[in-house]
Amino acid sequence: MALDYEKMSKMMDDFMNSPEGDAYFEKQRIIKEIQEGRYRRFEAYLETHDFDKLMNRLILEHGEEWHEKCYHSGYEVYCNNKLNFIIDYLRDNFDEIRVTELESIFNTQIWFFKGYYFRILRGQGSVFDLYYGGDFKHLLSS
Repeated sequence: MALDYEKMSKMMDDFMNSPEGDAYFEKQRIIKEIQEGRYRRFEAYLETHDFDKLMNRLILEHGEEWHEKCYHSGYEVYCNNKLNFIIDYLRDNFDEIRVTELESIFNTQIWFFKGYYFRILRGQGSVFDLYYGGDFKHLLSS
């Protein structure tokens, strides 16, 4: 089955120049603006609050009760909204780094922030891991 790239290109151009396309891109602009505002508030929060305390709270929130809730709902363990927000913040505002001790054969993204390594492994699914920066102690997996 051959793909008709010219037809696909015309359909994309038509959408981008349509009222529906304008509405879509306006919605995306608003979402980005809201996200950037949240990031600024988070940065202000970090100026007056202890990041270690926040991370300890998030580690506790991802304990055995959280695992049971995920499994009971029919899902693999996943990050809650607060931890997802921090991951999004790092992804959108910081460059990935390479850390030999945390590398894998799978596609790996790693960020270092405030004394912690945040790692996402992507294979057939995604796994998030949190490590302490001083000794690579594994703190959390989702």
